[in-house]
Amino acid sequence: MDFGGLFVLALIWAFFKLVSRSREESSPPPARRPPLPPTAGNDPSQQEGRALERFLRELERAVNQGAAAGPVGRPAGRPLPPAEEVEEREVLEVAPEVESLEREPRRAQRARVDQDDEAEQVIARRAASAAARLGGQTAADHRKFDQQIRRQPANHTATRGLTAQQLRDAIVWREILGPPVSERDH
Repeated sequence: MDFGGLFVLALIWAFFKLVSRSREESSPPPARRPPLPPTAGNDPSQQEGRALERFLRELERAVNQGAAAGPVGRPAGRPLPPAEEVEEREVLEVAPEVESLEREPRRAQRARVDQDDEAEQVIARRAASAAARLGGQTAADHRKFDQQIRRQPANHTATRGLTAQQLRDAIVWREILGPPVSERDH
């Protein structure tokens, strides 16, 4: 049995039941059809059929009452107000506010660096640096550099060797992924 379908039917039935109660208060009760004769047995499908039959009768009665009466909460003889009056009752528009998003960015003031005051110190540093580079390399410098090179691993600059199968695979993949032969530079 489909529970979702029965749930939707129950919601519809409850809605129409509420509508019919509000209509019954404002109009005399209509003539009822005779009830269905009771059937023998408690077959669930028969019980469901009887429940649907009762629901359809109440739905038909609510629809028939709706045709005789006007919309809910308004007598049938009273006309609806014109649509323009309804529209003019409440205005939802608000005056637009214009705000400029163009503003000057706020930046911290730059620190002034003036080397004129420190000119003698700058000149002394440059002279010391030039003097350090001016002399040639000594034997001690060569030994220091030699020790530095020898500390590095032997295969520091070596590349790993590729096998023949890896080279074949590389050529195949170049053919697959590379540009067509007609567009290659020869």
